[in-house]
Amino acid sequence: MLARNKNETIIAWSYWGAFGFLAILVGLNAAVIQNIDNAIFHSWVCTDTSSLTRVFKIVALMASPAVSVVIIVIFSGWLYLSHHRTLGLLALSTLLGGDVLALGLKCLVHRPRPAQPLVIDSGYSFPSGHVFGTILLVTILLAIGLQFVTSNFKRISLIGLGIVWILIVMISRVYLRDHYASDTIGSWLLASGCWYQAKAWYGRWHVYVQDYLMRLSQWHH
Repeated sequence: MLARNKNETIIAWSYWGAFGFLAILVGLNAAVIQNIDNAIFHSWVCTDTSSLTRVFKIVALMASPAVSVVIIVIFSGWLYLSHHRTLGLLALSTLLGGDVLALGLKCLVHRPRPAQPLVIDSGYSFPSGHVFGTILLVTILLAIGLQFVTSNFKRISLIGLGIVWILIVMISRVYLRDHYASDTIGSWLLASGCWYQAKAWYGRWHVYVQDYLMRLSQWHH
């Protein structure tokens, strides 16, 4: 069973409200956002090294939306085969639905990417698809997967690794000049909102879906 605090909808809309406010500032090219983004962006430009660039290119590949989808499909399949079917459906639908939402918002905000990227990427800048997918993937894997980990040390270690990986991906997107810092913050807000909303929906429908899947399984047998 997925742990819930029954305030997921309120939390989700709080994150989405903050994301919407940031998106409006980005869309209006607000000076405060430009100043922060430019300061962080230019500080990273000064630290360019060939070895660090190679490392972050590997990070970009590992954190790509396509890789995140493959991982969540495997994880969801394992859950389904392990008789945790509703959790498998939750994991898969949350990431795929979130990716579609993030892509739509990219087109809506219509923010151009930074100039002179170290890795050429297509599409718009806000929010970052890499960061969004990574945060949502790590959150799903930890929130669901840690239920099957009994050791407190392992649980804490996995949470720590997840946080470090998210930070590395966020830094890599700015370093490679594919995104501004505000793009990564927007991705964090959007992904957090998506997860809490998914948990809220799961709390309402998982019993009915579980019952339907059980009846379907019995019918096939």
